[in-house]
Amino acid sequence: MVRTALLRGVSAGALTLTFISTSAVAQEALPPIEIGAAQRARSSEPHPSGAPIPAGRSVDARTAQTGDRVTGYKTDRTVSVKLNKPILQIPIAVQTVTRQTMDDQQTTNVSQAIIGNVSSVAPLPMNCTLFQNLMIRGFQTGTLSMAQLYRNGVLVPNERCPSTANLQSLEVVKGPAAMLYGRIEPGGLVDMIVKRPLETPYYSVQQQGGSFGVARTTLDATGPLTEDKSWLYRVNAEYYHNPSFIDFAQDDRWFGSATLTYHPTQNFKLNIDAEYQDLYYVDNNPNIPAIGYNAAPIPISRYIGDPSITVNNPDHDMRRFVGYDWKYDLNEDWSVTNRFAYNNTRSIQSSMFTICVNAPPVPNPALPPGACPANSLFGTSTLSLNYGPVALRTITGNLDLNGKFYTGPLQHAVLFGTDHVSFANVANIYQANIAQNINVFAPIYTPFGLSRFLIPANGAAAIRKQEWQGFYAQDMISAFDDRVHFLLGGRYDFASALSSIGQSNSTIINNALDRANVLGVTTKDRFFSPRVGLVVQPWPWLSVYGNYTQSFGVNNGVTRANTPLGSQQAIQWEGGVKGEFFDKRLLATVAYFDIKKYNLAQNTPTAPNALRGFVVDLLDAESQGVELDVTGKVDDNWSVIANFSHLSTHVTKGSILPLNDPFDIRTQAPVVGKRMPAVPDNMGSLWLKYDADGDLRGLSVGGGFTWIGNSWVDPANTYLNPAYTLVRAMASYRFALGPAHVTAQVNVDNLLNQNYYYGTSNFPGRYAGTAGAPRNILGSLRVEF
Repeated sequence: MVRTALLRGVSAGALTLTFISTSAVAQEALPPIEIGAAQRARSSEPHPSGAPIPAGRSVDARTAQTGDRVTGYKTDRTVSVKLNKPILQIPIAVQTVTRQTMDDQQTTNVSQAIIGNVSSVAPLPMNCTLFQNLMIRGFQTGTLSMAQLYRNGVLVPNERCPSTANLQSLEVVKGPAAMLYGRIEPGGLVDMIVKRPLETPYYSVQQQGGSFGVARTTLDATGPLTEDKSWLYRVNAEYYHNPSFIDFAQDDRWFGSATLTYHPTQNFKLNIDAEYQDLYYVDNNPNIPAIGYNAAPIPISRYIGDPSITVNNPDHDMRRFVGYDWKYDLNEDWSVTNRFAYNNTRSIQSSMFTICVNAPPVPNPALPPGACPANSLFGTSTLSLNYGPVALRTITGNLDLNGKFYTGPLQHAVLFGTDHVSFANVANIYQANIAQNINVFAPIYTPFGLSRFLIPANGAAAIRKQEWQGFYAQDMISAFDDRVHFLLGGRYDFASALSSIGQSNSTIINNALDRANVLGVTTKDRFFSPRVGLVVQPWPWLSVYGNYTQSFGVNNGVTRANTPLGSQQAIQWEGGVKGEFFDKRLLATVAYFDIKKYNLAQNTPTAPNALRGFVVDLLDAESQGVELDVTGKVDDNWSVIANFSHLSTHVTKGSILPLNDPFDIRTQAPVVGKRMPAVPDNMGSLWLKYDADGDLRGLSVGGGFTWIGNSWVDPANTYLNPAYTLVRAMASYRFALGPAHVTAQVNVDNLLNQNYYYGTSNFPGRYAGTAGAPRNILGSLRVEF
């Protein structure tokens, strides 16, 4: 019998080896990662920036030479909530989109990976014109001041088209997470968990190509740098050429990341990260106007802009990131973790957006028809242009002390921590109120050789800075034979925000920036954010949970007159049930929540893209909902992702304020009782995959649908996005080719080629709709060795 030695652990200088047969390895169902990492993962809590441990499954040829790609759809633990507990013992709703989910569905951006795989998450525009943003439980993950996104537990705001090439998973923490992360939006947060170096060498090259001329090349390489494997590395690279189904629009992304891991002893591990992204894209703002209650009947490929300006002067983002995280185990019960990140982005924006459309009035005569010049033709869209540089810099870090101890029959898992965020965003923009008039039904574009592009005469500058310093502590108390878990936590924040807008009628744009520097208004806040949770686990496979949370959001900035606006606040009550089925292969979560949000900022339709928050309306809103999530495997062959949510999200206080704009004649209109923009009332999704056995081993087929209910584009609820259903399918085959393994795969999205639209809360007007992509096919070929 062939025997294999497995390293079971090193403690206090003693080395213990256990010999078992190779057949026993298969029966033990080790995850398809290198043995050393698997043993370390089982002997301690998940690393602060590592991927959660996947649910066990049998090792077979399908998992050979896959690095850490084959994770399954279900995870047993999560790292974003900072609790070293199984998911059933956590009184918070958390859903994870695994690496295998992203690979099976061939998702190339963060929003695409989450939509349809997590309940209560609604789509927002996925192009590069807008910052990465999602609607979770009725509220955006970003605000007018800051689009919030997390990377391994630290804030990396205002990202455009973040790559998924180096991601191991995406964790969606639902509800307010202010106790751990400070000034966060109450709907939830998205945490990108990046890939980590492996001890076993692994190399992968993938080429993708598909509809509209899409082409994407990705590389992944990892392994040890030293013989004792104390130094490891991982490199990921991507080139993504992404022409749109919309005329003239496209984006090109160059991305690279590198990680060094230093792991000299069992109780210490350091990761050092660096990323670079260079992004060029043609501006494509949500510009589809409403005719009556629906989107204008124009081809979804129509570009509502001046391509002689935007194509010849594309937007350009250059992002640089460096960071580290380390963890030191003081002993078996106590550990210290430190994370740090520096993120710097320099951009040139060339942004066009609709400020009015000459269209017939909607059926309600009290609502205006739009406000274009009186002599314009029916269907004429008046466009505004922003052009100029934008600078973004974020420095974030945190320090956590985790420990375990007993007080009589009670077990305590405690966390003490502090974090700091320093955020600065400076936009220095030229503005032209009327760049061009285009008829949306029969556009006549300026020839490229006769571009009308001139630097506008008016300048505007916006300065937004945020400084947070938070101190937090939590205690997870477990009792009654680990069947009852009580979570008690709190956080105290010291925060300051500087917001300023300067305008200039001079062609010397720095005059506007000078004015913004002089007119800056600083506000300071101090607040306490508590969180209480309870889990009762009557059986090992079932738990009932509830939580109460308060949170304070980011500062809302200033009005046109540089008057500071109050900070956002929120309260949530949540209760639910979690269960594991089919020998813990399948996880199901049912939850009810009620979120009340105060001082919610809304953009006006004429607010410039680069200067969001230039004019805002403050509203109060409430979101109530029921949601269901099911992920995992039914048996060795069938995998499933299913979810459903019903949301009731309404404005409870507030009005649409007058804009004092020469092209907008709206009067003040109450919106109390209206549904929040871009929030569907119902959403549901199903995805099934079958992995074949026997002679067809290596073949996988899958498919499903995503149903999105009705939603509104504007706060007054006069521009409707009807419900729609998207059907998708995939097939892949993996086979050995010499020393390598090859995977051929094809995916089809929107199989039935349905026309659909969605809105965005950043542009809540009657001319801010976005068309969804028609049927599209993406094929790929991956070689791994």
